[in-house]
Amino acid sequence: MKQNIKKLMSFFNKCSLLVHFKRSQIKGSSFFRARIRAKFPASICISSSRIENTSLTVYGRENQVIFDNAYVAGSTISIEGNNNRVYLAEGVMFRDSTLLIRGEHLVVEIGAGTTFGGIRIVNAGRDNKIVIGSNCLFSDHIELWASDTHPIFNLEGELINPERSVTIGNNVWVGSKVIILKGVTIDNGSIIGMGSVVTKYVPSNVISAGYPSKTIKENVSWKLE
Repeated sequence: MKQNIKKLMSFFNKCSLLVHFKRSQIKGSSFFRARIRAKFPASICISSSRIENTSLTVYGRENQVIFDNAYVAGSTISIEGNNNRVYLAEGVMFRDSTLLIRGEHLVVEIGAGTTFGGIRIVNAGRDNKIVIGSNCLFSDHIELWASDTHPIFNLEGELINPERSVTIGNNVWVGSKVIILKGVTIDNGSIIGMGSVVTKYVPSNVISAGYPSKTIKENVSWKLE
């Protein structure tokens, strides 16, 4: 184990690596001022990726982290709990962003070619998912919450604010300072206007804006040029 860690450290530039290597692979990747820590054995696979000025911490058991040819810079990724999964597909650019997972059986998946200029993603509780499709464009100062993070009960002791999954389709453009709340689905090809608060379903190929957001234009498309 110690020999394997020494070999890996020789490839890292100013990188602190404190990981229990259980079913883990770090290959073909470059690290600069990155800190990767796991308190318990975790499955960590970072393949053909570049990690810069980033902290990745994994506390808990049977957690899984997969970066497949991704670029992560200036970001914080923190997982606390058991049996959680984070997946960044090929070409994902996760910049100046924060990803927080707290709980069990939680998933965050980001599809190929999706880019972020600054987002906070929060998934907490149990058995909950955040799934973001391919070729999406997220601007900066964005909040995406799939949970309120703290339970609220009625006077009968019943939970009234359960976590709910968030699904974002392919080729979605999210403007600056947007807030996306739990239970939201945004379908393929839609645009979310700057400063909007998304609280309900957004159909495909529309512009949705406002507080809360609503459809203001239908049958649209956009290109990254």
